[in-house]
Amino acid sequence: MPSPVTPPNRHLTLPCNPTSPSNASFFYRITVGNNVSDDTLKACADLFSSNYGIWGNKASKISTFTKAGQQLIYILGHCTQCLSHPENTVLVTCHLQVDPLESERPKLCGHAFASMWDYGENKIGWVTQLVVDEAVRQRYVATQLLQTLKVHAPFSRINIVGLVSSHPAACNALAKYAVADLKDVDLDFIRVHAKGILQSSPISYLNDAQLKGVLFEDNCDNGSISSVFTKFYVDHTEPLKVLAHYKNKGQ
Repeated sequence: MPSPVTPPNRHLTLPCNPTSPSNASFFYRITVGNNVSDDTLKACADLFSSNYGIWGNKASKISTFTKAGQQLIYILGHCTQCLSHPENTVLVTCHLQVDPLESERPKLCGHAFASMWDYGENKIGWVTQLVVDEAVRQRYVATQLLQTLKVHAPFSRINIVGLVSSHPAACNALAKYAVADLKDVDLDFIRVHAKGILQSSPISYLNDAQLKGVLFEDNCDNGSISSVFTKFYVDHTEPLKVLAHYKNKGQ
């Protein structure tokens, strides 16, 4: 058995240190894919690299440069995958503004890329990347990032939403977007339509994803119900802690 990966300990501070709680605030912005600047893409890549997680035990299968326990480093070119079809993609960003009267620029502390495509007569809305700075988690930033998508007119026509994530907080945020209870998710719909939805996606990593779990496999005995194998070997220590927290709360 491979030894468990120990996440690195690092002191986290807010991107900015507010001098007064009344002066600090989050604000959200939605940008159509065609209008996302190179500077914004770089900022999103940097945020991902600093906060998404660490590589798991099987990371060496990806390349000789990915090693268990190391922080994920996101190459800017990879970030452009989320914008491979910019006309059907939006980016929502969250910034922390400490004091509007100060000259210091607001800090990016969260972002969500989302793409839209047709599936028969349905309109799919898929969150392709969701990242929140560790220093500002448990402040409903992920929830509000996804809720902001509803401001974008084309998303008002979305009737199927989804994302691929190992993090319970991301799944919970999507459930809130859909005004759904995770306990009441229609598993039969997922079983029948998940493959077609992913194959109709313009996003390459979704096209290549392998569906796993009892909904899609006859001999699945690992406890998985509906999951996707993306060959992205991220460590699950922190997401499992969050999952335990949700279970303790009865969620």
